[in-house]
Amino acid sequence: MTTITAPPDSAEVRRKTLLVLLIGIASSILYLLVYFAQRAIYLNGLSRSDSDNGIALRGISADQTRLLWESASYYGGTVALFALYFWLLRLCRRGQLRSRPARTLALLFPLLFNLGLLFGQPYISIDVFSYMAHGYLGITPGNNPYINAAREVINFPFGRQLVPWGWWPVHGISPYGPLWLQFEVAIVRFTQHIPSALLLFKSLVVASSLLCAVLIWCILSRVRPQDRLLGTLVYLWNPMIVIEFAAEGHNDALMIVFVLLSLLLAVQARPTASMVTLVLSVLTKYLPLIFLPAQVIYFWRTRSPRWNWTGLVLRLLLGLVIGLGLAILLYQPFWVGVETFRGVQQASQAQFAASTRMLLSGYLQYLHPQAEPAQLATQILRGIFSIYLLIASLGVRDRQSLLKTFANIALVYLLVASPEYWPWYASTPLALMALSPHGTFYWMLFVLTFCSRLVAPLELMMSNGFMTKEVKEWNSALVALALPLLIFLVLSTWSTVSSRWNTRN
Repeated sequence: MTTITAPPDSAEVRRKTLLVLLIGIASSILYLLVYFAQRAIYLNGLSRSDSDNGIALRGISADQTRLLWESASYYGGTVALFALYFWLLRLCRRGQLRSRPARTLALLFPLLFNLGLLFGQPYISIDVFSYMAHGYLGITPGNNPYINAAREVINFPFGRQLVPWGWWPVHGISPYGPLWLQFEVAIVRFTQHIPSALLLFKSLVVASSLLCAVLIWCILSRVRPQDRLLGTLVYLWNPMIVIEFAAEGHNDALMIVFVLLSLLLAVQARPTASMVTLVLSVLTKYLPLIFLPAQVIYFWRTRSPRWNWTGLVLRLLLGLVIGLGLAILLYQPFWVGVETFRGVQQASQAQFAASTRMLLSGYLQYLHPQAEPAQLATQILRGIFSIYLLIASLGVRDRQSLLKTFANIALVYLLVASPEYWPWYASTPLALMALSPHGTFYWMLFVLTFCSRLVAPLELMMSNGFMTKEVKEWNSALVALALPLLIFLVLSTWSTVSSRWNTRN
């Protein structure tokens, strides 16, 4: 008679698998709680009207007590989601997700989170409906999203169809690149049925977000294979990523896809293709231009022995020429000369928007009441970021330093130089920090994204009359920018001091 003995760790495997299952189920319930709490906050006090255009939005009467309970549900659910997120990553860091069942569940649950929220209506932001407005302008003769403001769509029947979904005519000229604009136009040309267009936009964003996770896995498989599961889970399970992309449908996901693809091609020593994909990211949103110096220096310092200087330069120039050709094709239907970039210029000059510039200008105004603090603050912060960008880029020497430099540049830009702050802006630094999920970055990914979720409902509360714009902007800047910046400086200083101490001893 033969006795079959189970592997000694089978009970432990079952326990860890069950733990991941419980974390996933609990997170699913919490996402529903947070989603419906956002909806309740959106409806509480919603009362907008525009007599000139004959439009109105009505929710329920403003109720401070109800808002207290709604906020408690939102913030309680958010804290619990991040606690479960931290717990799962802790399990992964300890090597307790190595079994196939536990690993499979850990990768499967985020897919379910995304699919579940994909079919929901956005409540925190109206950006996805403004994407539709841009697309409508793009297919309407005599209109151009780079000349006409999105709010002008209210003059068409299509704009009035958007209003019951929560859209309000406040957004200006499109600040996005022509690649994203082509997607906007294609979707609205395909369908002007709002629910169908909403599903298509969000499906594009969710597919892009999931592709980001695949690219993180692929990059880490080449650079640091032992971290590929951790890095992927850092991105996939982050509540900010799930909510801002799957529930709200922000186009940053597509931009991040091209940034990550550019990094993957860079570590594969394919400079031409890497430059092309970096250009594509810029043609989605212009932000990734800040990564160009670090990328060029990386190729310079890691060039193949088979290439001479001329060979490397030609490969980089070829990538830029191909990217320029694509830019010409994508811009061609909408090109209006310098005016094409007016939306970007207006966005960079946002007045009294949550930003480090606002905090610094307030301090300068206090010190020198007669000065022009906003302009001076802008110059100071741009100078600081430019110097940092140069120093950080020159520090790139290998694949690992390239990944860290990209993350540092994205993080410092958001915390120091970004002209305004919105909660989903934390998605780019988070995706890049997922490629180096240790030390300072490990803690900053929690701080940055948790703070972004803390301030996310403030826009709704302001719109519904529960707080002034001044209170909303100052709270957003202090909680989502000043606090993370302070923590980042402390962690970076501690890391540097510890490293030098260890080196000496």
